[in-house]
Amino acid sequence: MKATYIGILTPGTTSRMRADVLRSLTPGWEWSWIDTHPPYLTAPRWAKTLSFRAKLGPVISQTNKLVKQKLTEKQDLIWVDKAAYLSFNTTKIMRQHAETLIHYTPDTAYHTNRSQAFNRSLQFYDWAISTKSFEANEYLKWLPADRLIMTTQGYDNTLHSPRTPASEKRLEAVFVGLCEPDRETCVEELLKAGIPVRIAGFGWDGFQQRHPNNPDFHYIGNAVFGEDYAQLLSQSWISLGLVSKRFPELHTTRTFEIPACGTILATEKNSETQSFFSDQEALFFQDYNELAGLLKALLQDSSRMEKMAAAGEARVKRDQRDYRSILQSLLEQTGVLATN
Repeated sequence: MKATYIGILTPGTTSRMRADVLRSLTPGWEWSWIDTHPPYLTAPRWAKTLSFRAKLGPVISQTNKLVKQKLTEKQDLIWVDKAAYLSFNTTKIMRQHAETLIHYTPDTAYHTNRSQAFNRSLQFYDWAISTKSFEANEYLKWLPADRLIMTTQGYDNTLHSPRTPASEKRLEAVFVGLCEPDRETCVEELLKAGIPVRIAGFGWDGFQQRHPNNPDFHYIGNAVFGEDYAQLLSQSWISLGLVSKRFPELHTTRTFEIPACGTILATEKNSETQSFFSDQEALFFQDYNELAGLLKALLQDSSRMEKMAAAGEARVKRDQRDYRSILQSLLEQTGVLATN
């Protein structure tokens, strides 16, 4: 069997994690990888902005050129991880080279990553796989329901695991992610309540400047990936699984990565998060004032913290939220692998 994975292959990214898992699930297959990240990484800032906002410019043209140049042989499977930058013509060529053509994305396809080329190209895919339940109806405008698979986010069980014993965990809440106005509001509320907060992620510079002398606020930098990310989550008793307010998502990769690292997930109460965890397995809140009160009480109860962290970790393992289990199931659902 010959297969090609097209996506971001930078170590530490979830796309690279999925590429590694797919290869491990298919021993004996001849895999080729096409890394779509270099054209973006090496581009000037204006070109990055143009590609992200308008899906135009040198990043887009170079990415499509790269894919077309490397696709030279017929493949049993082509798996595309996030095709927002791929053109109609490139997707048509992929279709001609693939016995089975699958698109997967853990991100939105109809909000910040919206692409008319992607919409028009969906017809070429045998399967489209999404983790965003609120976008299902958008997909169905472009392909039949029997070719759309909805799944959940996941975690890498070779990376996301407990690293820190209970006696060494920090009495704080940690958040890793992009700064957004609503997330700033959350952190402000926690700091006002005297709860220590540790932050990593892009865009928090201004917030840091507004809190230069607050002993409860710790900003550790823009980017934390891979081992450093798993270690950071594991070192704190509680981690915030904040969802974005730029679109109506109900869970994120953090929803499963946090408990997998042996840390308590603090998450908004909604239909999806409540289907994943019970009140004994995660800390649910409806607003940030309630969250502050719940955290203040929980951080003073070591026995409850230990039980909740252990229960959350056990739940994600029991429900097989790891990428290996999820991708195994997807390969079986799409007929790429025989059902066990």
